Amino acid sequence: MKCDTSGLRAIAGKLGRQAGGLYEKRLKAPVLRLVSLVRTEIIDYPEGKERNRRIILLLTALFMLDYLMYCFHTDKNIVDIFPEIVPFEQMKTVSVYLPDTDGETMISERRSIPRYDSDDKTARALFEVVVKGSIFDNTSMAVPAGLFLRKVWLLGNPEGKNRTCIFDLEPVEVGTRRSVVKNSEALFRRALEKTVIENIPSVGTVMLLEKGVPGTPLWEL
Repeated sequence: MKCDTSGLRAIAGKLGRQAGGLYEKRLKAPVLRLVSLVRTEIIDYPEGKERNRRIILLLTALFMLDYLMYCFHTDKNIVDIFPEIVPFEQMKTVSVYLPDTDGETMISERRSIPRYDSDDKTARALFEVVVKGSIFDNTSMAVPAGLFLRKVWLLGNPEGKNRTCIFDLEPVEVGTRRSVVKNSEALFRRALEKTVIENIPSVGTVMLLEKGVPGTPLWEL
């Protein structure tokens, strides 16, 4: 039995023509007028300084409208432009160990970090603290490379004390103008391991990979 679709095609054609007419009458004409107005009053305006001023005002208005739409869809107050301050009870104090610039000793400091809901996030925060170094002294020479953390994960039973915390880093290069402290990389590894193990009790080993490859030097002497 064949289905006669001629009636459906006729209805679809009629709806298409009505939609086309609606577009021509209600949308196309106003859009063309707006484009013409923008071109005449802004893009083709003869005086240079005034044209630039109008372009800046137009872009500012567009950015403001975009921001208002974002606030509307995310249910945010338009004046709430600053990130929320983490409540004190959601922070915790940790002991961190940082490599010193002599390549031999470690500095111990107390820091406050957010109280995360997972150990891998805590490990990432501890990594960033060790990389940045001391907040009291300039220890940037102890970590001369800009280390970028790709991924961190923990292997093993979280109830035990023998989990392995793995940090996977992007390959980095040390500029020729940066001075490198002898033994700084080995000291950085020890400081990171001591920091992670002390603050995440289930971790017993810390590994550093460079794009998935273990044992590669992070920076050359």
